[in-house]
Amino acid sequence: MRDKIKKWLEPRIGLEEIVRTQFREYKTPKGANFWSTLGFVTLVAILIQVITGILLMLYYIPHPSLAFDSVQNITNGIPFGWLVRLTHNIGSNLVVATAMLHLVHVFFRGAFKRPRELTWLTGAVMFILLLSSCISGQLLPWNQAGYWSTTVISSMPSFLPVVGDSIAAFIRGGDTVTALTLGRFFAFHVVILPFFLLFCLALHIFFIRRQGLSPSPEQVPQVLPMAEFHQEQHPDGLPCFPNFSMKRLFMVFLYCATVSLILTFSPNLFMPEGTNLLANPVNTPGLIKPPWYFLAQYQMVKSIPNEFVGIGFQVLVLVVFLFFPFFDAGETERSIKKRPALMTTVIGLLILWAALTLWGMR
Repeated sequence: MRDKIKKWLEPRIGLEEIVRTQFREYKTPKGANFWSTLGFVTLVAILIQVITGILLMLYYIPHPSLAFDSVQNITNGIPFGWLVRLTHNIGSNLVVATAMLHLVHVFFRGAFKRPRELTWLTGAVMFILLLSSCISGQLLPWNQAGYWSTTVISSMPSFLPVVGDSIAAFIRGGDTVTALTLGRFFAFHVVILPFFLLFCLALHIFFIRRQGLSPSPEQVPQVLPMAEFHQEQHPDGLPCFPNFSMKRLFMVFLYCATVSLILTFSPNLFMPEGTNLLANPVNTPGLIKPPWYFLAQYQMVKSIPNEFVGIGFQVLVLVVFLFFPFFDAGETERSIKKRPALMTTVIGLLILWAALTLWGMR
C-alpha cells in the first residue's frame, strides 16, 4: 500500500527529490547539538497547542455567563476533555520555556549576526506573540485566577504617561475587565494572534532555509560579513537525515514526556488558586499574581517606587531585545565568549530575571 501511494505521488510532486535534497543531502553545521533542535521542538509545541486549542474551541462558549460552565463541562463531561484541557494548559507554559531556551541558545551562538538579522527579528516577534497568546488565554475560562491575573497585567501599561491609559483601555475594551474584554481576548487568542504568529513562523522558516543554518563560531573560523548573498552549505557537516533528525526526534519525545509527567504527577502545577472558582469582579483575592513568565516584570513594577521607571526600563529592554542585531551591526565578532562585556551584561540580566521570578513566586 505504501509503495502504491509513493508511486502515485512521485510523478506529481517529485517525492524522491524532496527527500534527497531536503533531508539526505541537506547538511547541518559542525557542532550542531541537542540545543540546536530547540527551534524545531518549539515548532512542534506550537502545533500541539493549535490542535488542542481547536478541540477546546469546539465546546467553548465565549460569554461571561457560559464560559466557566463550558470549561467545566469540557473538563468533567466531555470524554477525554480533561486530557485536552490539561495538555493545552501545560503546553502553554512549556512552549514559552522552550522558546526562551531557544532564544538564549541562538544568542550565545551568535546566530543573530549579519546576514541573519531578519531571522532574529521574526523569532523575537514570534516569542512576544506567544506570550500574548498565553496571556489572552488566561481570561477565557472566566475563573477567579484568570480574571484577576488579566486585571493586573492589563493595568500595567496605564503607568506610562500620556498614552498608558489609552493602551490599557484598548486591551480591555474599557476601564475594567468585562464581557467586552472576554470577547476581545477570545478574538485575539483564536484569530488575530495565531494569524500573525503563523505569518512570522513562515517568514522565520523561509529565512532559515534560504540562508542555511548558522555555524558555531567555535567550530567555524571567523568570516567577515559578505556584501552579496551567501547560503551556508556546510560541506563538512553531517546529513540532516538521519543524524540531526534523530536528535530532533529525541528532543520532541523528551518534550512530550515532560508534558506527560506533569500531566500524570502534577496536573495542577500551572493552575493557580481560584482556577475552579467562577470569576467575581467584586471579590478580590488576597494574593494576585500573573503567570510565571510575567512575574519578573510584575515584581519589578512593584519593587520600584516610580512605576514609570519600571515600565520604561522594560520597554527599553524590549526594544533592545527586538532590534539588537541592528544595534550590534558594527561588531564583526560572532563569538559571544570573546566579548566579555556583552556576555556579562546578558548573564546579569538573565540572573536578574530569574531572581525577580523566584521572588514573585514566594
